[in-house]
This record gives sequence, C-alpha cells and structure tokens, in this order.
Amino acid sequence: MMGEGYKGMFSRMGEALLDKFVEDLKKELELKPDDSELLFKLGVAYSRAGKTSEAREVYKKLREKNPEKAKELLDIMYDV
Repeated sequence: MMGEGYKGMFSRMGEALLDKFVEDLKKELELKPDDSELLFKLGVAYSRAGKTSEAREVYKKLREKNPEKAKELLDIMYDV
C-alpha cells in the first residue's frame, strides 16, 4: 500500500504542472496579448493555484477585452 506521502507527492506534481501551464500561457500571451481565451485560462490557472491577486489583475485586463469571459472568470475565482 502507499504511504502517507502518496497524496502529497501528487499535489506537488500538480503544482509543478500548473506552474508550467502558467508560464506557457504567459509566453503565448506575449505573442497574442489581445487573446481573451488565453487571458481567461491564465486567470483560471492563477485562481486554482491560490494566486488571487494575480487572478484579479488578469480579470481587470479581461474585463476590458471580453466582459462575458471576465464574468465567467470572476465566478470561478469566487466559486459562485
């Protein structure tokens, strides 16, 4: 059977994958800064990572570009 650290190991793996996903999205946004879908994904990733202030900053940018997606992000951020 697996020990107590089993779940923690996968949590760390998930965090590393999420961090990599955030970095990839940021690089892609450098090429496509007006892509509201990329901004949305970045905001969700920040929210899932517990980086609320970063998610809020993305929300502000997204609100200017796509208010509907911004509302969807806000709902995800605050689990509405």
